[in-house]
Amino acid sequence: MKRVISNFVAAFWFFYMVIWMALALPFVTIELSKDIKTIVKCGFSMTSEGVILLMIFGFVFGITMLVPVFRKCFHVLPWLYPYITIFTADFTILAIGIEILNYGYQVQSEARHTFFFWLMIVQMVVCRIVLCIFCHKKTMRIEREDDEQ
Repeated sequence: MKRVISNFVAAFWFFYMVIWMALALPFVTIELSKDIKTIVKCGFSMTSEGVILLMIFGFVFGITMLVPVFRKCFHVLPWLYPYITIFTADFTILAIGIEILNYGYQVQSEARHTFFFWLMIVQMVVCRIVLCIFCHKKTMRIEREDDEQ
């Protein structure tokens, strides 16, 4: 009976939380990249939802990875763990880049705008190179624990 209930809770969590957030990750990343264009085009800093969305996505995916019952979805769909990890890392890199750009556009100075734009570009390139090195050295797969079945 305990296994049936845990499987039901895991399925409920997966279908009502994880799958929708996993499907939304590419679209949210695209929308965040449009924020960069908007900031540069208008010349003013703007509020970015990137950090708030990152906290929400991180909470749901963190709970999914920490709770053994919810982690079953990674055994059923083995591609989901690297997908979520890489997209969340890209999302984090983009959110940090937008915050850097917003900080640079708080003051109306063309030199400051240019400097922080290039600083954001360098930050994104360096972070993605580090992400590539990390993914190359450490294979992304979820391991079963002894008590999981």
